[in-house]
Amino acid sequence: MKPTRQAIALSVGAVVLVFAVLAARPELGGRVGDALEVLGGASRPWLTVAFAAFLAAFLCTVAAWRAAFASAGARIPPFQAAARLAVGSLVNSFAPAKLGDAVKIALWSRAIDSPGRLWTAGGAYAALTATRSLTLASVVVVASVTGAVPLWPVFLLVGGAACVALAATASTRIRRHPRLATLLAGIAALVRNPRALAAVVTWTAGMQLARVAGTVAAALALGLPHPLLAALVILPALDLAGAIPLTPGSIGIGSGAVAVALASRGIGTPQALAVGLAIQGVETLVSVSCGSLGVAYLVEPSPRVSRAVSRVAVVGGSACLAAVVGLVVSALV
Repeated sequence: MKPTRQAIALSVGAVVLVFAVLAARPELGGRVGDALEVLGGASRPWLTVAFAAFLAAFLCTVAAWRAAFASAGARIPPFQAAARLAVGSLVNSFAPAKLGDAVKIALWSRAIDSPGRLWTAGGAYAALTATRSLTLASVVVVASVTGAVPLWPVFLLVGGAACVALAATASTRIRRHPRLATLLAGIAALVRNPRALAAVVTWTAGMQLARVAGTVAAALALGLPHPLLAALVILPALDLAGAIPLTPGSIGIGSGAVAVALASRGIGTPQALAVGLAIQGVETLVSVSCGSLGVAYLVEPSPRVSRAVSRVAVVGGSACLAAVVGLVVSALV
């Protein structure tokens, strides 16, 4: 799936804007340099813990997707499921406008053996998004109790999930449109299956807890005070930045959102930017590593080359890509 010209232009424009701001405001560029210097002193063991936690979050997401799509009639083995989700995450790391999510839906829809399977997969994806909004709302509630963040985002998150639930019970007049009916059926399939819904909620909650643990580890790696409170501030900021994917992998936007959120808690700009860069770097490393392995798992061997040689070449190339990314991250950190 190729990005549209509009998406590419928007992405390039956003990146150019970032560099223009840095060029126009030398002190801001200096703060980024200070942030990289702070990042260089981060604790490697805690960053390793952060990587493991975000990897666990990815695996929980895989389990949630399997449960949701099983309710829609898809039966995907665990390794296939992980590979398909990882490829989409890899695309999200390098493409704007969340094109990787479209890749995920397209890959997972292949396991649905029914007419309009792409629309059914879109409905399952909408249900998963609503569930994630509810679990994120619970994180915001906890953070608001501590005074770390305001409570109003909860109403937006819960309202969005409620709209998805209402769509599942839409009137028959709306359901007369065949594609829309198929989309709503994908949502309703999960809502009407209590066992699958419970599994999706459980795994999605596990994903959020793993992300909290990873963010706490990143905060500890950079010596932030009150790392748990910092994590409760950072996660909503990152999700907000991810909802506006103007740049590939939300580069620059995510770390900026984290810096603004932490600045409201009295954290200095260099340290706040360093935390944002560290979290985005670890998440990208997880996506690229898993995505490379996912490509190696899903790719079909060429008929002109023996199966063994083709698999060795693909796995070797993926390993090299993962190694290069690891070296780059090591050089930065």
